[in-house]
Amino acid sequence: MKVITTHVNADFDCLAAMAAAHKLHPDALMTFSGSQEKNVRDFMAATGSLFPVVKLKNLDLGKITSLIMVDTSSKERLGPFKDLVGKVPVTVYDHHPFAARDFTPREEHIAPRGACTTLMVELLREKNLPVLREEATLLMLGIYEDTGALTFTSTRSEDFLAAAWLLEQGADLNIVSDYLHRNLSREQTEMLHELMDRMEYHDINGVEVAMAFVSSKRYIGDLAMVVHTLKEMENIYALFVAVEMEGRINMIARSRIPAVDAGAVAGVFGGGGHPTAASAVVRDMLMPDVREKLLETLRHAIPPSPVAGDMMVTPFVTISKNETIAQAEAMLTRYGFNALPVAEDGVPEGIITRQTVEKALYHSMGKEKVADYMNTAIASVRAETPYATVKEIVIHQKQKVVPVLDNKGVMTGIIGRTDVMHAVYADMMKSHAAIPRSGRKVVRPVARDMTAVMKERLPDEVKTLLERVADCAAECGYTAYAVGGFVRDLIMRRKNYDVDVVIEGDGIDFAHRFAEKHGGKVRPHKTFHTAIVTLGAHRKMDVATARTEYYTEPAALPIVEMSSIKNDLFRRDFTINALAVKLNGKNKNHLIDFFGGQQDLKDEVIRVLHSLSFVEDPTRIFRAIRFEQRFHMSVGAQTEKLMKLAIANRLVERISGSRLFGELRQIFNEENPSRALWRMEEHGLWAFIHPEIRYDDAAHELCRQAEEAIAWHRLTGDGKRLRPWMVYLLCLAQPLDAQGAREMMERLGFMKGPITRFLHTRQEMAHILARIEKKPPKTPVEVFEALDGMDDEGLTALMAAARELEMKKVIADYVTRIRHIRPKLSGADLLKEGIQSGPEVGKILDALRRENINGLLATKEEELRFAKAYHRKLTGHSPAKPASP
Repeated sequence: MKVITTHVNADFDCLAAMAAAHKLHPDALMTFSGSQEKNVRDFMAATGSLFPVVKLKNLDLGKITSLIMVDTSSKERLGPFKDLVGKVPVTVYDHHPFAARDFTPREEHIAPRGACTTLMVELLREKNLPVLREEATLLMLGIYEDTGALTFTSTRSEDFLAAAWLLEQGADLNIVSDYLHRNLSREQTEMLHELMDRMEYHDINGVEVAMAFVSSKRYIGDLAMVVHTLKEMENIYALFVAVEMEGRINMIARSRIPAVDAGAVAGVFGGGGHPTAASAVVRDMLMPDVREKLLETLRHAIPPSPVAGDMMVTPFVTISKNETIAQAEAMLTRYGFNALPVAEDGVPEGIITRQTVEKALYHSMGKEKVADYMNTAIASVRAETPYATVKEIVIHQKQKVVPVLDNKGVMTGIIGRTDVMHAVYADMMKSHAAIPRSGRKVVRPVARDMTAVMKERLPDEVKTLLERVADCAAECGYTAYAVGGFVRDLIMRRKNYDVDVVIEGDGIDFAHRFAEKHGGKVRPHKTFHTAIVTLGAHRKMDVATARTEYYTEPAALPIVEMSSIKNDLFRRDFTINALAVKLNGKNKNHLIDFFGGQQDLKDEVIRVLHSLSFVEDPTRIFRAIRFEQRFHMSVGAQTEKLMKLAIANRLVERISGSRLFGELRQIFNEENPSRALWRMEEHGLWAFIHPEIRYDDAAHELCRQAEEAIAWHRLTGDGKRLRPWMVYLLCLAQPLDAQGAREMMERLGFMKGPITRFLHTRQEMAHILARIEKKPPKTPVEVFEALDGMDDEGLTALMAAARELEMKKVIADYVTRIRHIRPKLSGADLLKEGIQSGPEVGKILDALRRENINGLLATKEEELRFAKAYHRKLTGHSPAKPASP
């Protein structure tokens, strides 16, 4: 006997999921493991036998051979059925992929959805099982109840799709509304008033949590609806209600804020649910014990406000009091700071601000000492100083930087205004003040736990690599971060498993120790404090020391110094690339976002981190265009303005040829680069490569044809050796004369040899195009003669440039078939037949190849006869008879 069941105190999501499971397993019986909410009981009474459920008391548990669970993965929530787990095969359908598991089922269907019913609807659609109007209505009830009519934050896009399909199947929203929006009964109203009278408010780690603990002599049905009404009436953002009735305590949890995970808290009491809504049934505990355990659980579950040690930046930059005002101005400009601590031997003596420095310079006091003008009335803190104290110093006392000292009074870090504002925002996110109201733009928090995202989206190989990085960094006493495009694409659900790691510490030392431990090889680059770790044949990992950099002049290579992760991220090109995931230590696997990269990903905007970004590195202009087209984003208005300003000031001219070509090659390697090439024309960038290049409609069409030709070439299997950049350069250089093409290649930093080969290929292309358009080849041999010797890039560019479809087919036939045809006979075979070694052997083999290309020789014997006849033609006599062995 198969049985379908769900957790105790079943709601509409449970009933709907059970009904769907019955359609998947029609030979199974439906039964509840315990009580049901009142609305569910009323619905079942009204619908009669449409959804037949066998009463628990009528089942012989000893005859159950298979158990099917819906809406839970925990045996502890199954009432009397929990004892069957481990004795009979169990199949699980659940939408809580990260809930605590207390057994391993034989079969499971688990995916993150707002409702378990959504998962079941997807399975029904996959198997093409029909759904009646009444069934569709129940399934809609399940989805609407668990997603708050598709409004809860746990709602997924799949829930909307499932609801839309159910509506197409005839789901009656009037019935759904009747059962999900009902007036409270007299008993429920009395319970509501009692809960309001017993309401307690607790400040737990900066979060206001409401609680109510009540005992009732009577059973109160649909307690969840009472709690929902209480939450809405009192505008509560985190609410926990415990009601004792009929010898057990029913706990209902509701939360609107990310700091309070209702499902995790309920799980401690043997229940479960979502971060926003959950429940539990507590036995064998008294109400005072439940209250104390709940408070203790929340103290551990809600993250505390940060202390100074969490907020500080290290390493840091200081200035000596004996330095001059002019030197202070140079340091402030170099690092982009507004204030510097003044310290001697690590002990802070004051702060010098940009405002003071600029005023001093205005009065021609650049040679004066910093000691004479620094502010000595400063406050400092210890690592354990509460966040509120630091906030008071920075915001109310207006101190721009706060030194963090150890027990000996030596600086171990500094805290700036930005660090405090990030902490203020994170603290706001824990309270109702952070809940977005209508019309307010949602801003994502500066940090969030990525453990679940990494578990879901990364292959095991990458997860293992990141764990090894974390372990090695911890052993070295360093902090490791995954950074850049890897993190960006992880958030965007794009496959990118090239891991870049930044180390707060010595990155090269870490690379050597990691490679020694895991059998890799290291190639260090000491100038930039970076290293490449090679692990096997297919895995490389870039390792860098957390560093800052400054530029001595526009477009120059940067000067690099060791720094903190914050400064390391600040030196990057765009906010969407200035993201990191902390891999070890406190807040492991948390996303670090100092500059709003998450929000820019959501808004689909490319934005630089500071106004001089394109001045310091104009190659970022090309990167902005590349990312804009790859991700279908738009360059932000201010960023676009800064791009145009840098272009107008001709800063692109200062980029070296090799760096310029490096950016172009990245664009050419994109799947569809023609859109980016067009954007380059809009910004006038081609003029910096060669003044006569015009990316007009004709050039755009040629490059679009090149995209198709490259894509086709890759499908043939030869694409690995193809260099797309060469194809596009051949296309773009087509309007130029030989001297112009040479100048273009020289501007891109190519040496004499590659330039000569490029010009030769270009010239051959022109000759071939002229010849085949004047007299198209008619036989395979003529095709071979026309195209033989041309490299893959030239052939691909020819295919793009060919005007007629038939000519494209001719080139394709050469690439895929004709050029691969070879004689079956080898030179050694000819020598064995008495043909003397010499130029005749090569001529015969060439003639054999041509005959094979034309399809005139089918067998080796036919080739041998032809070879002997061709030899007679060349020499006037037959081959000498081979000597006997």
